[in-house]
Amino acid sequence: MTDAVRRPDPPERMCPSTPATNATVFLGMITPAGRVAYVTPQMPADVALAVAATDAPVESQVRLAGPCVTSRCGFWTGEHCGLGKRLADSYQEAVGPAEADLPRCAIRRSCRWYAEQGRAACAACSHVVTDTR
Repeated sequence: MTDAVRRPDPPERMCPSTPATNATVFLGMITPAGRVAYVTPQMPADVALAVAATDAPVESQVRLAGPCVTSRCGFWTGEHCGLGKRLADSYQEAVGPAEADLPRCAIRRSCRWYAEQGRAACAACSHVVTDTR
């Protein structure tokens, strides 16, 4: 069981792992170790798109966030984000409950994963590199 707490939806929930085509927020840089180094305060996605190298997919270099598209996303279950749940469950199986301080994140208040899965999804988030294949 996760520490999921279903929070009411604000006018627009954000996806913390959105492709560049739907991005509105620059969430962080992907480090050589494959972790996200978060950018705070919130910055527009255009900043990330301007600094990304052109020889690799943007999503392999930066993490971007954008409006959750719910039923237009392959991870949407009809009720929640299946990817956020899968990440939270995997994190808790591998590491246990998320006890450590959570990283500073510019979208936490509107994040779909955090709203639905709580701290476990937030703790797992820094390990995600968006795959656009």
